[in-house]
Amino acid sequence: MEKLSTCNIKRNKKLLVSDIIKFYETRGYTLIDANAYGMTLKKGSWWGNLTSLNPLKWRTLVRLDVVKVEKMDYDLLAKYKFSSAGQFSSSKTKLFFTKEAEAFNEAMLNFKVDIDEIEQIGNEARLENRKKLLASFFMGILIAILLIFALKIYLPAILPIWVNSGITLLSIVFCNYILNQPNKTDN
Repeated sequence: MEKLSTCNIKRNKKLLVSDIIKFYETRGYTLIDANAYGMTLKKGSWWGNLTSLNPLKWRTLVRLDVVKVEKMDYDLLAKYKFSSAGQFSSSKTKLFFTKEAEAFNEAMLNFKVDIDEIEQIGNEARLENRKKLLASFFMGILIAILLIFALKIYLPAILPIWVNSGITLLSIVFCNYILNQPNKTDN
């Protein structure tokens, strides 16, 4: 998922760059590349994507461009790439991504960010992801059992274990996908 955050700042460039780096370091990002036109920052890892339900640990890349408009006047363009590979994003996860992107503007324009609110939304997203994963696990197993029994009735041969396992896995993934579909009221 990608988000774009833009703002205009009238400030000394050295001070501006210092404030940007300070903001991202307090949010847990690491500077991985910088040049005269901007910087790239990273947070999380691909392993966090695969093993954690918490979006705070998922891989996030930020490409920040500092565009000079005129003397002491800069446009900041922050392009966030939130990686949710291996995950189905819930509504709370999407809200977390939005708040994370908006926090940069708030920090640069008003010098304040409610980090606790963002962290709380991230933790709520983790809990929502866990609930949906557990629900899809149990629903998927129930559906798989019903499918396997139905197949046993109509097929004379015994199904191999790998087929039963595949049916179970697909049922769980399908249920997780269905549970994470956005409701019309979420939009």
